[in-house]
Amino acid sequence: MIRFKSGVTPFVIQQYYDALTTQGIPCVVRNQFISGAMGELPAQDLEQELWLINADDLVFAERVLTSLKEDNSAEAWVCNTCHEPQDAEFNLCWNCQSPKC
Repeated sequence: MIRFKSGVTPFVIQQYYDALTTQGIPCVVRNQFISGAMGELPAQDLEQELWLINADDLVFAERVLTSLKEDNSAEAWVCNTCHEPQDAEFNLCWNCQSPKC
């Protein structure tokens, strides 16, 4: 096993985990449920960590995360139905639920 990512938010760790497992890369999230110990343990011991089961998957895992970041580089958009401005990460309009075109 090799530690792959740490020092990012739990949401990002989960996003990375989902992307890697979707591609068939076995990995685990450590410290996922340790936040209840906040105040009892040092903050650096409470960070979630993403570990790859096989160190040989490191190069492929980096490529998967690179493509994930490229997918999120989209720009803000305006809904064609209700003309509300939308943030880039949304594929549905927050106002009328119309899909991004």
